[in-house]
Amino acid sequence: MAELMICDIVTPDQMLFSGEAEFISAPAEKGEVGFMYLCAPFMSTLQRGLVRVKATMTSDPKCFAVDGGYIEVDGYKVVVLASHAIDLAKVDVDVSKERLAQNQKRLSELSSDDPRAVFTRQEIEWQQYLIKMKQR
Repeated sequence: MAELMICDIVTPDQMLFSGEAEFISAPAEKGEVGFMYLCAPFMSTLQRGLVRVKATMTSDPKCFAVDGGYIEVDGYKVVVLASHAIDLAKVDVDVSKERLAQNQKRLSELSSDDPRAVFTRQEIEWQQYLIKMKQR
């Protein structure tokens, strides 16, 4: 029987996931990385992408969309600190499309030098990414 790691996925406002896993993969700064029990210590920034958590190698992964953040691994535990994160299974495409439209409207009303425009563009990109991931 394989040894299991602990995996925590945390955002600024919630503990999104905490559980055991045989394998975890994440979109690190230099590309996709994967971790198993007793792997070498690792720390990196995260890119937008999917964190996949497999309870066993034969099980389907739980997928979490993340939008930046950090990952730290010590061989026994993986901690993902994400700016934005959501369980992909819980993404509602209709809600994401509505948020996308609201943010596009908001952006059209902001001047290009308004600091809120940067945040709004990031939100647009995030919603577009969630829609894309759900439709694949």
